[in-house]
Amino acid sequence: MRDMIEFRSHVPRSERKALEALVFFNACQDRYAACIAEAVERFGAPEIVADGDRLRVRVIGLSDVQCLFAVERDTGRPVGLAVYMRPDLEHITVVHLSIAGQYASGGERAAEQLLLRLLREVRRSTRRMKGVRRLELFYIKERASANRWREAKALV
Repeated sequence: MRDMIEFRSHVPRSERKALEALVFFNACQDRYAACIAEAVERFGAPEIVADGDRLRVRVIGLSDVQCLFAVERDTGRPVGLAVYMRPDLEHITVVHLSIAGQYASGGERAAEQLLLRLLREVRRSTRRMKGVRRLELFYIKERASANRWREAKALV
């Protein structure tokens, strides 16, 4: 099953509706509504932008963010997204996360642990950046208990 998902820095322009559904109309966003609102207030709103025949997500108000998509290999449909930035030399902060409902907790494909895999891929890609020592998840850091934050850091 793991080879059914690939990670990319962009998605094809033809997947705009699926990307809009993932980012703006995600069935799971009510679980994290307060965290999402706080992230938007602090960092800015995510925005889908076209770059030639590709789509990516940027954050209004932040000049330098990167995004990583989890994409179904056979359909090209984006099913996960992490938007992250480097606020200083030692830290990477994931400012927005989105996982399609069927891959989220309680979904029919939850066993594939897409969120964990997406965060591991972010971590793997940021290891190439000189000086980075810590990956932080804004949603968990700001709203969850200290124990959950430690658990999330241990997984990543």
